[in-house]
Amino acid sequence: MKTRSVKRFLVNFAQVGIFSCAIATLVWWLTGIGSFTAILVVSLSIGWSISIAFLLLQDSLSRMLGPWLAPAPIVACGLGVGLMIAGVFLSTHPLIFFTQDFSALVIGLFFGITGSLIFSARERLRKTREQLAEAELRQSRQEKMLAETELKLLQAQIEPHFLFNTLSNITQLVRSDPKLAVGTLENLTTLLRASLARTRDGENTLGQEIDFAAAYLAIQATRMGNRLRYEIDLPDELREIPLPPLLIQPLLENAVIHGIETEPEGGEITFTARQINGELILGVSDTGAGISETGSTNGTGLRNIRDRLRLRYGSKASLELSPANPRGVNAIINIPL
Repeated sequence: MKTRSVKRFLVNFAQVGIFSCAIATLVWWLTGIGSFTAILVVSLSIGWSISIAFLLLQDSLSRMLGPWLAPAPIVACGLGVGLMIAGVFLSTHPLIFFTQDFSALVIGLFFGITGSLIFSARERLRKTREQLAEAELRQSRQEKMLAETELKLLQAQIEPHFLFNTLSNITQLVRSDPKLAVGTLENLTTLLRASLARTRDGENTLGQEIDFAAAYLAIQATRMGNRLRYEIDLPDELREIPLPPLLIQPLLENAVIHGIETEPEGGEITFTARQINGELILGVSDTGAGISETGSTNGTGLRNIRDRLRLRYGSKASLELSPANPRGVNAIINIPL
């Protein structure tokens, strides 16, 4: 048997022994018949025999008779064996309690059934708890696998509309501003290279994520002109902090697409990173349309960020959105270090 099963058997064996001692004490105190030692031997023999009978027969009889009928023959078997063992110990006659002294048979039957009901109910409760824990573990693993699959799909994805617009902009810039066209093409290459790398690596550094974000914002700023302004504030000492991918990019995409692009005058996006009291605090702010205009704060991208934070850091990490002043959205990610 496995170590866990052996430990459970020994614990159950000890508990049955304590229960049998309590029964022996109660019977001796109520009846005053015979010696306490003899009653204790009978009680322990019956208790441990029934316990072993449950261990050996419960699974097979439960399949044949069902969980509610199976205890009856198990108790009968354990009671019979226990009384014979007690008979051998007390009188060298294994059948003495079946032929001469029936009091132990009656008392043993009563307390045997009572004890078996208590311990079998507890055993069913233990198995139910184990099955529930296993089901929760399987669900957690499935959720993790699903989240990892979704992450791989997101990592491999660059929106076709964004890609075609960028290539179109580069084509136009080749004629009007070759230098800017080269810079935009380099930024696009950075995005494509990072997307391929993300499909192979499960973790990036904060610096790598921000390099990707900077390339994305630069391309969008080229497309939108002076309608999009952005600032990235990342201290050098924070660049090597490990970070799950695709935590920052969805926030920037929301800020551009739902915040700035819908406004005729455009707006500004700011990214900040700080380490405060053992936490990494990442902020994405924009001066665009704001929460009231963009709608719910629980979209697919935001939900994916929260799911990945929960799977990686548990309840210690969070993503919070709030209105900016005078307008726009503030998104704050808190990650324990």
